[in-house]
Amino acid sequence: MKATLAALGKPSDMPPELMGFVNFKAGVEKRQLDGKVTLAVLRIGSTESYHVVFLDPGTTVKDIDVDLARIEAKLDEHARVEIENALKARRKK
Repeated sequence: MKATLAALGKPSDMPPELMGFVNFKAGVEKRQLDGKVTLAVLRIGSTESYHVVFLDPGTTVKDIDVDLARIEAKLDEHARVEIENALKARRKK
């Protein structure tokens, strides 16, 4: 299945309809959703299922590929490019 980009940015940038997924994943990983967090929300296939990925320092697209492989999904090209750009921008800070 394709994983397409539904949202990318800080938690405050996320559409309200995706915040339930973001809050759930943050709770599972015991994370604080402060202004320093950058994340991507990926839509899985043509479903209403979403996968939240925290773009921590040191995270690579390969890490995300491995994570998605567990649910038999792959980043589409647009999502891959946007996430790569976001990761590069985080490294420059």
